[in-house]
Amino acid sequence: MLLSSYITSVLIITVFATISSGNIELTVLRGVPSSLRSKYAQLKSFACLDGSLTIPFEYVNDDYCDCRDGSDEPGTSACPNGRFFCENKGYIGTSIPSHLVGDGICDCCDGSDEYETSVVCNNTCFELAQKSRAEQEARRALHEVGVAKKKDIMAKSIAAVSARKVRLLELEQELRTIENELKEKEALKQLAEAPENEAKEKHQKLWDEQRAIQLQKHTELDTDQENEFTVEEVRSILGADSVNFDEFNVTVFEQISNSYKKLPQPSTEAAAHLEDVTEKIDEALKQQEEATTTTSGTKGDYEEVTDHHHDDDSHHRHHHEDVDHHHHDEIITTVATSLDHGKHIHDDTAPEYDDETKKLMEIADHARNEYNEVERKVHDVKRQIEDLRKQADVDVGPHGEYAAFMDHCFDYDEREYTYRVCMFKDAKQISKGGGSDVTIGYWDAWTGPSDNKYLKMKYANGATCWNGPARSLTITFQCGVDHKVIDVREPTRCEYAMLFETPSACDETIATTIVHPNHEEF
Repeated sequence: MLLSSYITSVLIITVFATISSGNIELTVLRGVPSSLRSKYAQLKSFACLDGSLTIPFEYVNDDYCDCRDGSDEPGTSACPNGRFFCENKGYIGTSIPSHLVGDGICDCCDGSDEYETSVVCNNTCFELAQKSRAEQEARRALHEVGVAKKKDIMAKSIAAVSARKVRLLELEQELRTIENELKEKEALKQLAEAPENEAKEKHQKLWDEQRAIQLQKHTELDTDQENEFTVEEVRSILGADSVNFDEFNVTVFEQISNSYKKLPQPSTEAAAHLEDVTEKIDEALKQQEEATTTTSGTKGDYEEVTDHHHDDDSHHRHHHEDVDHHHHDEIITTVATSLDHGKHIHDDTAPEYDDETKKLMEIADHARNEYNEVERKVHDVKRQIEDLRKQADVDVGPHGEYAAFMDHCFDYDEREYTYRVCMFKDAKQISKGGGSDVTIGYWDAWTGPSDNKYLKMKYANGATCWNGPARSLTITFQCGVDHKVIDVREPTRCEYAMLFETPSACDETIATTIVHPNHEEF
């Protein structure tokens, strides 16, 4: 049955099969698709399809190439650039290079390319049609399942966009509220820091005055008597611009120690001057303490501080009386140098703050902590607003098909590396043998074909290859029921290609295409 059908079809499309009907003669040729048969229906001449030449019609399929485009030899292998059309009834018509015609190998499923040979070609078009139908149905079913998931993704994307807008409005309102609160906290902080700073400045001023009095006792190293220790004076002591520790410890320190004089007993005038300065300092301290006592309202603290300074005042008076007594008796007493003092004159450690200053510092610290807490809230809300705006700017497809990728990363393991792509962020190559990760690209743009740019995305400007270009990655999406990477390759140096399955790439047109199993044409 099949053999007789095959013989019949061969007879129908013989090289020059002539059908006569009155005065009309129609010539049907091998290797010509039905869409071009009208071009070969000339009675006396044939025009090459590229328009380069017109030849007698009997030159068509004469096994000699006359036309530059090979169109005069559709059924032979004479022209190297010719094409032979396999009709393949019941399946899919295909075009093969004409040099395959008559080569003893069956290239057309209907065997029409071997009409001049003794090779018997089985017609396999029916089997191929069945296989094609099964593949089409499997593809349609895959897209059907994928489209259902895709619609779910799009619905969630719409809801997410709406929720994001609402949340953005809430955060913007919250930001305005806490920014106003921050201004209030800043005002309170400044109000608390003003008396704190004033108290600290007074404390430091008194400490500086006390240190100045101590420093006036020794001027041996201040050779120019200008109350300033200059670079030249340091250089004269060191004997150079700099010395190491051993030289300083052995030579310079001894020189400095020897340069200190024994402190003479102060004269009556000097003692009176020192007492006057001390009284001024005590008076300043007393005024500060009175102000502190008034502020705190604690009488006991005032009495305690007053008694304490009365003791200090008595101590200073006794001290100066002793000095004056020794001076008048002209007793020369050996006084220790400053190097022997328990507390060296160069000790810059200030005494503790008084209780009132500590209280002011505590209040200011509390105000600062409250300000810092609100400031942290402001920064956190601003960060959330920025993240939401960035998400809104990401192109996740015309209907949000790729919204499910947002903030998700996907891995693909192969022998030496793990490839990780974080959608809309970056892609990395992670070595399984250790070492640092290599960035192979940062999210750049959608780069698919003009009819659907969302089938490919590009990650560019990755780490530069040694003596080569910057790495990059192109991801090609295809329909699948899950989001997953199924292959990663490096087709050209430093340019990576990833194949990714996702419901987001499924096509509703394919999902709704009906396959007709009983529609065959043999």
